[in-house]
Amino acid sequence: MNRATPGGPSRPFTLVACTNCPSDTGELVMDRLRDAVRACPHGILVATGCLGGLLRCAPAAGLHAAVQPCAKDRTPTGPVARLGPIATEADADLVGAWLLAGMPDDSSLPHRLRAAPAPRHVARFN
Repeated sequence: MNRATPGGPSRPFTLVACTNCPSDTGELVMDRLRDAVRACPHGILVATGCLGGLLRCAPAAGLHAAVQPCAKDRTPTGPVARLGPIATEADADLVGAWLLAGMPDDSSLPHRLRAAPAPRHVARFN
């Protein structure tokens, strides 16, 4: 993956990825995400345990993550985007390209790579 150019579209973010659930391609996917984060001048990758409290995950389906845009001082500047399942290296490359592009709110990240929020984060009907 190419390095972002200074002043390019990449913007600071914190990417939090679950490493709790084993999968056949989990380490390969994490490697691709690491490469993408290294290419972003102000990107940070945090490996953590289960994100089930934040998003609806299916561990066997692939890796799940959450990303939040922030300022260079790590102050949040936008809402959290829930990602997953990221099942293949190609999926991780799509996520990486989306991060490098500055996390645009368009269709550049396929809907299938956007995870649903955890049930407790979904509004109930009265």
